[in-house]
Amino acid sequence: MNDDLLPVEKPPRRRALSTIFVTVLLDLIGFGMILPLLPFYAQVYEASPFQIGLLFSSYSLAQLVFAPLLGRLSDRVGRRPLLLASIAGSIAAYLLFAAAPSLGVLIVARTLAGVAAANYAIAQAYVADVSTRENRARAMGLIGAAFGVGFVLGPALGALLVYAGKSDALGHLGPRLVPLTAAGLAIANLVFAVFWLPESLSPERRGRSRRGSWLSLADLRVAWASPMMRGLMLLLFLVTLCFSMMESTLALFCQQRFGFDASHTGVLFAFVGIVLAVVQGGLLGRMVRRFGERGLIRGGITTMVAGLFILPFTPVSQPPLLWFALLPLLAGLTLLAIGQGLNQPSTLSLLSGLTHDDAQGGTIGVSRSFSALARTLGPAAGTWLFGTAGAGSPFWAAGGLMLLALALAVFVLREAPAV
Repeated sequence: MNDDLLPVEKPPRRRALSTIFVTVLLDLIGFGMILPLLPFYAQVYEASPFQIGLLFSSYSLAQLVFAPLLGRLSDRVGRRPLLLASIAGSIAAYLLFAAAPSLGVLIVARTLAGVAAANYAIAQAYVADVSTRENRARAMGLIGAAFGVGFVLGPALGALLVYAGKSDALGHLGPRLVPLTAAGLAIANLVFAVFWLPESLSPERRGRSRRGSWLSLADLRVAWASPMMRGLMLLLFLVTLCFSMMESTLALFCQQRFGFDASHTGVLFAFVGIVLAVVQGGLLGRMVRRFGERGLIRGGITTMVAGLFILPFTPVSQPPLLWFALLPLLAGLTLLAIGQGLNQPSTLSLLSGLTHDDAQGGTIGVSRSFSALARTLGPAAGTWLFGTAGAGSPFWAAGGLMLLALALAVFVLREAPAV
């Protein structure tokens, strides 16, 4: 038997699962390094707040368009070639980002990064290929763990690199040190995957996939036909839209209120990641058993409403900062992270429980499309409000929309079956 081929009938191979974990982790660390830097990097090219929002949106729009196409392509040619190609695309995107001579090229670089990041769904499919139904949930948890760890380590490492870029030894690189380091990590990731990542999809399954359609709306039609599924998808869209409005304007808000730079913002993003990891890794299981998915969805949205309405009350306090000036900011972000940590997994779990076993993959794909659309629209809306209506306006608007989401949740979940 070919060493590069994993039979799908056998239990998950430790080598395959550990390799895909490392691959996704390194990818997410690079993403987390870049995210807090984006607004400040764009300001070098005199970008307006709305143009900064477009920089965020271009990444998610590329994911929205290319994720289903790459997923179906991986069904036909295998997971390994697409994963390797996506890592190579990340290398090119980071290098182009570091060398960008204009804002337009910067947007192209982020678009390319979004195309490459469409591999997360392929990584999930890879895990499904090499696991049995009995241990698939546990195996899928590896992808979630990689996201959590990467979103903590990435911003923290990015903050250290921004600080190092101001030193005499590395001052000639400046903020370019962050994307160049991300490119270095991606190169290491590619070398690692070339030698250690085996193929997971048998030739027989690839042959069957070649007879299918390249683009199908069947999954969307199935999800939309159910009032409960339709309501949960709209709920996922609204909550993600509001969270992305906050996420994309947080750096600009803290720059105006506190004079924060990219290193300070990186620490804030790491703080949010730690709270999310604590909630999802340590508290979520016990809270689901006590309150159920429906209770956590409503409670998570309520908590996020409170967090969004607290943030605009953060006072202006230029350096040296008074510690109590940061309290509204930290309180609001803590509530948002707790709410997101409770709401999103509970929503996805409820969606999964309402879906037939044979349609789980399709439901995941549709939910990712709704999330990607929200992350495309949210940054553009949030930064436009920031530039036209004031620093606090994105949070007020997101809080109002989140109240609408809460009302929708109460209406949709009152007849939701226990799953």
